[in-house]
Amino acid sequence: MCSIAGSAKNEDVEKMLQTMKHRAPDDSGIVSDEKFSIGMGRLKIIDLTSDGLCPYTEDGLTLAFNGEIYNYKELKRQLENSGWVFRTKSDTEVLLKAYRQWGIRCLDRLNGMFAFAIYDGQKIFLARDIAGEKPLYFRKTDFAFASEAKALNWDCEELPPAHYALYDFKELKIARYWELKQREVRSDTAEEELEHLLADSIRLRTQADVPYGLYLSGGIDSSLINTFHDFKHTFTYEDGDYQEQFNEQFPRILWHLDYPVQSFSPFGLWQLARMASDKVKVVLSGEGADELFGGYVRYVRTSLNAEARVMFPSYQGLFQSEYKDVHEQGWAEFNGNMQELLRMGDRMASAFGIENRCPFLDKRIIEFAYSLPLELKIKGFETKRILRRILERRNPQYKHIEKAGLFCDVNKWIGSQDGFGKKDYLDYQQKIWQNFQS
Repeated sequence: MCSIAGSAKNEDVEKMLQTMKHRAPDDSGIVSDEKFSIGMGRLKIIDLTSDGLCPYTEDGLTLAFNGEIYNYKELKRQLENSGWVFRTKSDTEVLLKAYRQWGIRCLDRLNGMFAFAIYDGQKIFLARDIAGEKPLYFRKTDFAFASEAKALNWDCEELPPAHYALYDFKELKIARYWELKQREVRSDTAEEELEHLLADSIRLRTQADVPYGLYLSGGIDSSLINTFHDFKHTFTYEDGDYQEQFNEQFPRILWHLDYPVQSFSPFGLWQLARMASDKVKVVLSGEGADELFGGYVRYVRTSLNAEARVMFPSYQGLFQSEYKDVHEQGWAEFNGNMQELLRMGDRMASAFGIENRCPFLDKRIIEFAYSLPLELKIKGFETKRILRRILERRNPQYKHIEKAGLFCDVNKWIGSQDGFGKKDYLDYQQKIWQNFQS
């Protein structure tokens, strides 16, 4: 979990890095010339000893980098075979050399979560990972960028996931570099293939030179991750009487979030991150599995409608005629609702100087999930069918529980027994935010 920032004014970069100090408690630095200043704050995860990584400069290029390139060892071997010589053991150096070797097309080779900026004296290159795990905001007028909107005083736009931007001090061009490509996935080998992908994704995400752990909720996603690795540290949120803590902490939580959200789940994530920060600097979580593998109960209606149209072709008028299948609904939420969930996970972890990693959001698993035969996502009332099968085989003692999400009994704490709708959540947060600012 790091921070990046850039502006024509060195003092503005200093202020932005200071605003985001919580993300990057271990190091910070700025590189400037007469045209632009680029800064970075660092949370040390990989290569704790090499200097000059924050930001990293090489032959007139400067890289400010937030995230992890999980396949950096593989890329490093490829680059060494092409004649590149390395002075550090970091993924940061690998990323800049990959850009120098392959240009913008280096993005096709990256498996990771990232937001980074590269400045060569003539142009600034920004890029963000395909799922949107790492945040990146920019301002068009008086061009500047930062990892969090608050660092730009909320006068900014968000660079979309799977996009890059080029700014040559005259115009800003934004383009998409990755599109979802479906491929053939056979029903009879799908479980074996996914199990292999998950094992490798978790192996890559447990690469760290610092202690790491797992957010273990007891649900399918985190329980399945837990079967692939012997985690020394696990952290579970248990709802309780947190009224005093909620009233005290929620204004600060809102500040870290950057924007209001549609639930009070950030409080639970805040509590988890607080617990985790006492023992680790990296946590793994099950985020993304619901959108990828049909985990939300609301997907059942979509699936049953599709099944009914096939089973009862003479009664088409009884069923929804225009509908998205589970792939389409999940993909829409991958690019919609999930972005808010990832923002919550990133901001609550960064508030305590730890990094959140999501094994299900590996690029290979994303492409696999949206190519999966639909009956392996949902059949009847059984959601996340393929994940259930793998978990039952790997942990026969596991007892399935009804999906509940990260529940926080905020209604009780704030004296609203009637419950909150989405507008109520937003109105309440707006009131808290106004009081906090004043």
